[in-house]
Amino acid sequence: MHTKSYIMKRYEKGLVSVIIPTYKRTDKLDRAIKSVLGQSYKKIELLLVNDNVPGDEYTLALIEKVKAYQNDSRFQLLLQEKHINGAVARNFAIKQAKGEYIAFLDDDDWWKENKLAEQVKELSSLDENWGGVSCKMTFYDESMNVISKSRKYRDGNIYKDILMLQSDVATGTLLLRHSALDEAGYFDENLLRNQDLQLLVFFTYRFKLKEVDKYLHCVDVSDNQNRASDGCKAITIKENFYKSVSPILKTLTKSEMTCVDSMRNFEIAYIFLRGHDYRKALKYGISIFRSPKAFYLALCKIFDKFCCKF
Repeated sequence: MHTKSYIMKRYEKGLVSVIIPTYKRTDKLDRAIKSVLGQSYKKIELLLVNDNVPGDEYTLALIEKVKAYQNDSRFQLLLQEKHINGAVARNFAIKQAKGEYIAFLDDDDWWKENKLAEQVKELSSLDENWGGVSCKMTFYDESMNVISKSRKYRDGNIYKDILMLQSDVATGTLLLRHSALDEAGYFDENLLRNQDLQLLVFFTYRFKLKEVDKYLHCVDVSDNQNRASDGCKAITIKENFYKSVSPILKTLTKSEMTCVDSMRNFEIAYIFLRGHDYRKALKYGISIFRSPKAFYLALCKIFDKFCCKF
């Protein structure tokens, strides 16, 4: 089950704690770090979490690389006692963060200079029912060409939209109230994949999320390190995800659950299709016909992918 904080803490007002976990990848890390330290909003602390095995070649390379940032009082390198997974690394940093707000960034992505300023301004104007804000995303290939942009999704308690793959929310877009995250729960440390969706489902079930209608988060899609490419593995990932969010799934109606299940099978079908396993792609893909809403959502996704990249 997802980790919860049982003691309400006081956090430094206005401070944004930015969490970057890094694992076996330092080539693009400078870009991520500089995009945080170069924000127009200056009241930040950057918690870079070493998610490598302590003392291995990746850890040693990381320590050497970040020496350039040691003179910036806002920068802090967190060394874990052992490597487990990304969920553990992020939770490790959350528990040490002092900020009123929490933000996440992957080590190969980056932010526009005004990302935090725009989000702090928006979130500070909302009441406590709004636990956080997000933003739009721009996707880049290995040559830094823009290949697509995310679409606006609805605001509010969007956990059903997330479960139905209707809202495209990434952890790198988020700015969350630290106290709200404590209440909703952290990342499920038993999950190796989809822990970002798990956290968002629990968070948006409890709190509203609002999207700042600006492209502030930049996503590098050239690295497939964290993307499922095997259909059979994707099935296991889905089963583990369902187990993690089962308390929320139990609140859905039968038709809503059918739609959720159909959209997940549609996602698995796409992975089988990319792997040229057409029989299994058909087997999982036809499940969208079980739900009229899933059929409509699947058609929208197909249309977006092939006809409306911008």
